[in-house]
Amino acid sequence: MLKISTISIPHGTGLALAGRLVGPWVQELRRCWHEMESLGSAPQYVDLRETTFLDDEGKALLFEMHRQGIRLVAHGCMMRAIVENLTAKSASDNHCPGSDLEPNT
Repeated sequence: MLKISTISIPHGTGLALAGRLVGPWVQELRRCWHEMESLGSAPQYVDLRETTFLDDEGKALLFEMHRQGIRLVAHGCMMRAIVENLTAKSASDNHCPGSDLEPNT
């Protein structure tokens, strides 16, 4: 199960995920993302602090989102490591040093 919430803050719009980003929930997140883009309010970040698990398809979608300029916010050792791997891969693919991983807040 995955809960997807839209968050509007002064710094922009984001998506907060709670639960497991697996199977059909990956396509649901993709649909929400593209729907927000079509409405002119594309998310600037994805909050993964309450995400408990990602399958390979979920990781691939987050990688795609990150490559499109969306920041990934993570919490906890495992999720931070996954996000660091995704953002490092994206940075190396773009030949840019560093990562957009947000600090643990």
